[in-house]
Amino acid sequence: MPVWVALCFASFLAVCPLTTEAVELIHHAISKRVIEETKNKYGPEAAARIIAWNSLVMDNKNKPIAEKLALTNEFFNRVPIKTEEEIWGHKHWSTPFEMLLHNAGSQADHAIAKYVTLEALGIGINKMKITHVHSIKSADQSYMVLTYQSEPGVMPLVLDTTERAIKPADERTDLFPEHSLNDDGLWLSRKQKDGRNDAKEEADAQVELWNEMNTRMDNEQLSTEDPSALW
Repeated sequence: MPVWVALCFASFLAVCPLTTEAVELIHHAISKRVIEETKNKYGPEAAARIIAWNSLVMDNKNKPIAEKLALTNEFFNRVPIKTEEEIWGHKHWSTPFEMLLHNAGSQADHAIAKYVTLEALGIGINKMKITHVHSIKSADQSYMVLTYQSEPGVMPLVLDTTERAIKPADERTDLFPEHSLNDDGLWLSRKQKDGRNDAKEEADAQVELWNEMNTRMDNEQLSTEDPSALW
């Protein structure tokens, strides 16, 4: 079984619970008040990014899945990549709203933003995972991507930041998946490509970051209204 598909059946760890409540998504238009507050606090360009994100969701809910994946991947790959330390000064996974306000995000932030947006577009969380990968191009290069698997046993698609094109995972021979998570749980690969033996500890730390991010996202309270009220 290919390693990418095997990860989907790897050890599921219920001992590392994720946030139990579903992510609160932008299923309706973000209100004028939120946009005005964003403009006043962060400037017109930040407000424009939030409007564009809202439009991405509102305008494409009925598009084919392949188009939803492509539009979402392209939208967030325009946001510059920076490390968490560069943006925040410490480990911090941004909500999509935070990432667009700052117009910068880590590779984990990009993967999370794609996950949240695609869920808002109607794609089930059981088909998506935030996946931690090791790149064989560099011994020190590990980062997060979003993977989409249409059904069990099918080769996942990889939505990446370093490789802009969406490709089946078996074409990404430069990447080795080590663990993945979503709102349902955490999956660990049985072996780390770089020979380390700290997958569980590393995954636990990322689950904590994930839960902190989800809590902030629940507290953002992006009040919504009828889409026609925006324009």
